[in-house]
Amino acid sequence: MYRTYSYNDMPQPVHNRRRDEKREEKREERRDEHREISASHCPPPCPPKKCEDKKDGGFLGGIFDNLEADDIILIIVAIVLLMDDCDDKLLLIALAFIFFSEWF
Repeated sequence: MYRTYSYNDMPQPVHNRRRDEKREEKREERRDEHREISASHCPPPCPPKKCEDKKDGGFLGGIFDNLEADDIILIIVAIVLLMDDCDDKLLLIALAFIFFSEWF
């Protein structure tokens, strides 16, 4: 009563060649327009940034210039643990290792 179809045995739709050709032409026109639009709207690439030595920053300026959000979070967590009289010294050592690992 029911017929099962495999991928190779599926019924094929009826094709109208003119309609298919027009669709394909429209698709190619859209692709060309998209390429032209994307090429005209792309800004020129930015030149690479040059590293400048900051002489007025001193020793502390160099350390704080390299801090990122994750470093600040690690410092805050370590300070809170130290203020709470944390007995887990291994945890503090692990936090310090994670903090200094990016410079090694």
